[in-house]
Amino acid sequence: VRLQETSQQVVRIVGISATLPNYKDVATFCRVSLDRGLFFFDNSFRPVPLQQQYIGISETKPLKRFQKSNEICYDKVSSSLRRNAKDQILVFVHSRKETAASARALRDFAMEREEADLFINQDKPETKEALLSESENAVRNLDLKELLPAGLGIHHAGMPRSDRTLVEDMFKAGYIKVLVCTATLAWGVNLPAHTVIIKGTQVYNPEKGRWTELSQLDIL
Repeated sequence: VRLQETSQQVVRIVGISATLPNYKDVATFCRVSLDRGLFFFDNSFRPVPLQQQYIGISETKPLKRFQKSNEICYDKVSSSLRRNAKDQILVFVHSRKETAASARALRDFAMEREEADLFINQDKPETKEALLSESENAVRNLDLKELLPAGLGIHHAGMPRSDRTLVEDMFKAGYIKVLVCTATLAWGVNLPAHTVIIKGTQVYNPEKGRWTELSQLDIL
């Protein structure tokens, strides 16, 4: 802005963000005319349409609410994979402990419904062998060692860096179809996925001593 004022030359600013709903505030801060100088490209310009769906759980008891949340999560994951077996899915949870707990719930639901191979990439014949080999020889985290042979990955900041890198590489290569992770993955790693599930919109705030709702910006 200062360069434009001193040189009297028109400056064009291009801002790119997938998570910036308050673009008008940014334009105002940069002294851009909202009528003539601001151009906003929404979801209608996407080559692949983006859909959002919110599912509410009315259950009040914590244990039953957790079980219902796991059941809904599995239903969404399985329906996406049945629709297109090549899809990959990210499931975001709000604690490190919940990554393994949610992944185990997905595995147990699949075994209960006799869909254990749902998470295995059938287009890569070597998938089962690769998952088992990495689990036995490379993985240090015990939860990941247990879940990886089922085609499920977990990712959080408390895991060894070597395990996190292994999970990221195997997801990119298509060996892992469902990855349960915390928000640290979203901030630091670019892993495109067809379906993204945010499991729960409340996170515990230690400063307030209670559960608080995630902001819309965090969800986006």
